[in-house]
Amino acid sequence: MGRIEVIKEVYRRLKEIFPIPYRPNRTPVEQAVFTVLSQNTTDRNAEKCLNNLKKVTGGNLLKLAELPESTLISAIRPCGMFSQKLKGLKALVSNWPKIEERLRKLPPEEGIELLTSLPFVGSKTARVILTFAFEKNTFPIDTHCYRVLKRLGIFPESWDKDRISEFMEKHFDGEFNRVFHYNLIRLGRTICKARKPECEKCPLKDLCGYYREKKETKEEK
Repeated sequence: MGRIEVIKEVYRRLKEIFPIPYRPNRTPVEQAVFTVLSQNTTDRNAEKCLNNLKKVTGGNLLKLAELPESTLISAIRPCGMFSQKLKGLKALVSNWPKIEERLRKLPPEEGIELLTSLPFVGSKTARVILTFAFEKNTFPIDTHCYRVLKRLGIFPESWDKDRISEFMEKHFDGEFNRVFHYNLIRLGRTICKARKPECEKCPLKDLCGYYREKKETKEEK
């Protein structure tokens, strides 16, 4: 199978084991704030910090920049890296109505450019905001997603995350990429773990370069 056919087959199998798509029930500004908070921490911590911020702002996250720094740091401390994240959040929400209006109209590439011009927003964070807050066709790649793709061997070793994202955005639509992105994360969290991956349980093992290599090494011993 060629690369596109393999991706389609992986997508199909993952949909069988994860039939319910991930659809976060957040407003665009909530999704943007959550995405910044979620960097280098768990979704559970990010959700906790988002709820803390909603409490201290009375449900209006646009008031975030008006509050004392000590109040905000206390609210987002569970997420770690709170000084950097606070700087990013303030830049994001201080001009959010205009940013949101522009993001709705801009094509994904220009949306990424706009968001990455803000502090503490990289291309992965920008892509997550665009796909889950605005349903744009982007393919974010987090740690789990990247690990699974690398082990499968679908893309050349020399390709970085941005190049893989650009390939996916060129060849597949927004709905496909949203579902595929999050189902790869689910597989990475439950089966294709960083340490001690449970390869025998994996529905993709016959397609996986990592599993094939592991099996061949075992047979040689």
